[in-house]
Amino acid sequence: MAEDATRIGPRLRAERSRAGLSHARLARLTGLSKTYLVRLETDPSSNPSLEVLHRIADSLDITVADLIAAPRVQFEPDDAPIPSSLRVFADQAKLSQRELRTLASIRWRKGEEPQTEERWRFILDSLRASRHFDERHD
Repeated sequence: MAEDATRIGPRLRAERSRAGLSHARLARLTGLSKTYLVRLETDPSSNPSLEVLHRIADSLDITVADLIAAPRVQFEPDDAPIPSSLRVFADQAKLSQRELRTLASIRWRKGEEPQTEERWRFILDSLRASRHFDERHD
């Protein structure tokens, strides 16, 4: 992620400006200090954790991939709505469109939708294991 880290500052500044947020307002939304946010924008050697990037991206209503200018998974408008936590996981895990559609098609009880990348990874791994098990026993 070293190459991506050098792009965070300018992208963060651009996205914060696009959202019309001051450093102080973004600090309140993210729970991070204003000083830290300024440093992320100005210091190319800053290396925020994925959790910090996620907090910032959520506050700016973008994905972590948007924030680090990484290629994004393309979503078709006809598809099921893609939860933001799944978008983040799809970008990070470089999911195929088939895998993304499969995960997006799962209907969850209210309040049980996965919110973390770890949980999405567990569900994907479980589906893969189940598919492998079914293929072995056909």
